[in-house]
Amino acid sequence: MKLHRHVGNFSSQLTSLLYALVLAVVADSACLAQAPVLTHRNDNSRTGQNLSETYLTPSVVNSTHFGQLFVQPLDGMAVAEPLYVPNLQINGTTHNVVFIVTLHDGVYAFDADNNEGSNSAPLWYTSLIDPPDVTTVPIAEQGCVAHNFTEMGILGTPVIDPTSNTMYLVAKTKESGSYVFRLHALNIQTGQEALGSPVRIQASYNSDGDLVTFTEQHRMNRPALLLSNGVIYLEFGTMGCKSAAPSTGWMMAYSASNLQQLGVLDVGPTQGNTPGIWMGGEGASVDSNGDIYVVTGDGAFDYDIGGLDYGSSLLKVDLDSGQFSLIDSFTPYNQDYLNKNDLDLGSGALVLLPPQPGPYPNLGVLGGKGGLIYLINEDSLGGYNPVVDQVVQEVPFSPTQLINLDGGATYWNQNVYFGGVADGDIGVPVEMFSLSNGMLSTSPVAMTAKTYKFFSLFSLSANGANNGILWGVQAQNTGSTLNAFNATTLASLFQSPQFGSTLHFVTPMIANGRVYVTTKNSVVVMGLFNLNVTVGGNNQTGGVGTALNKPLSVRVTNAYTGAAMPGMTINFSDGGSGGTFGNANPATNSNGYASTTYTLPVQSGVYKITASATGFTTAHFTEKATGD
Repeated sequence: MKLHRHVGNFSSQLTSLLYALVLAVVADSACLAQAPVLTHRNDNSRTGQNLSETYLTPSVVNSTHFGQLFVQPLDGMAVAEPLYVPNLQINGTTHNVVFIVTLHDGVYAFDADNNEGSNSAPLWYTSLIDPPDVTTVPIAEQGCVAHNFTEMGILGTPVIDPTSNTMYLVAKTKESGSYVFRLHALNIQTGQEALGSPVRIQASYNSDGDLVTFTEQHRMNRPALLLSNGVIYLEFGTMGCKSAAPSTGWMMAYSASNLQQLGVLDVGPTQGNTPGIWMGGEGASVDSNGDIYVVTGDGAFDYDIGGLDYGSSLLKVDLDSGQFSLIDSFTPYNQDYLNKNDLDLGSGALVLLPPQPGPYPNLGVLGGKGGLIYLINEDSLGGYNPVVDQVVQEVPFSPTQLINLDGGATYWNQNVYFGGVADGDIGVPVEMFSLSNGMLSTSPVAMTAKTYKFFSLFSLSANGANNGILWGVQAQNTGSTLNAFNATTLASLFQSPQFGSTLHFVTPMIANGRVYVTTKNSVVVMGLFNLNVTVGGNNQTGGVGTALNKPLSVRVTNAYTGAAMPGMTINFSDGGSGGTFGNANPATNSNGYASTTYTLPVQSGVYKITASATGFTTAHFTEKATGD
């Protein structure tokens, strides 16, 4: 029995040490594998996958080893996905940098790894307003208050060009009573305007002899920006309330080098019930030929009879000689029903898949508020047929109830993931569909055991085809939680304690072993706890009221670098059992070790002792007092 007890404790200690060793090896390889996040959902296919994540694996994403690391305050609400650039020089120092934009028209660059010392402040901060003459737009003046916004500023996720270190973004302001959109180009090392930025976003064209003009008041730029082949693409939609003034959806293109406008497209110019482009905050996607895909919201559709309105439609366009050309389109057969029941097809973007086997190698996945998942042939989208849709495949998310699929699909490893919300604001399981021979499984191959209300977009981290984790933010009544699932089985790995409230369509961003989530007033950073491992003094036996022969010892190391962490205060506790410590709060030495003596309580028994510190794993000791 005694031998068995010692073997068991040695095994537990060895497990902790091996875990630390594995993380140290991962840290060495991860330094070479950092991947930037330069656009919404990681790529222009809008897959949502980061395939260069080596730190975060299903074995370490749990409440023991993973959780909140720090929080940075913001000047207002944030909806746009954070962006990430590693190894960036700012003020003569190299940082991994996370970029945040807010509805208060603020732009932040923070150190992405910690908020210690000088990193507690932004590396730089740029405000795009200048009160009282230039302010954000009060939400009441947008004509719709249903989004829980208080103001309108920067809503859509920016895009970064790493070759020129330029961030492009759209900001809305109120200037001396006028409503203004501007395209900004900021140097990501300084936060200063570049390339002759900003330029005011304006557009007009003639339609059957009538001048149609882009008006700003009731529009918003929810879709993320797209950078493709030296062109910046931006889209605009309505505020989403039927009571708001009509405001058609527009798409515009600007040169990334000089911010010159290259083309404009109005997707609903002729009728009062006009479609917008919002796509749950996702950006347009682009295929290998450079063709662009956007999806419109509910609204009038008359393209089939020679009109110009494209409600609830997938559009494939290209930009040629200063104008957009419509190459192809798809509109569901029941578009009129979708329009009348607020069931937008365009609640998410078309997610483009890697080449597939079978007769249709170029495929995309699209899910709308009508609850159907559409598998689309990029080479022939399907047009409009009033009787039956002419697409590759349609799969219901649920065969028994209507599920709003807000936000696009997430793709990884021949699997497609969707979450949603049922009528009545009821949660549903997250579902995974598999791809085989160019077709989706007709029912989910995995789903979560519990139901969730995900109004966020998912992100996925993986190391290539291994260690996939699906991440989502669930809004609760009193706050939000970050949830993580094994991307192979959809087993739950982690649910955080509630943190600040989040807005619809926030997108968690994963980079270099950390997860970044924007809230109504902050950015929350979660990641691996530093390691605090028992290295000596465990499993001793002594007489009651006597000091143990060996000190209780721990060693702490950085979870990301494996380096020892000197000067850290470690808090030893026996939970009030009556023992005494020589020093209950020792600091680690230059090699990361901290130790203390312990005098056993005056009553016999087995006593559990912890050694802990905020942001660290907890080390455990079991000690025995004998005799009275």
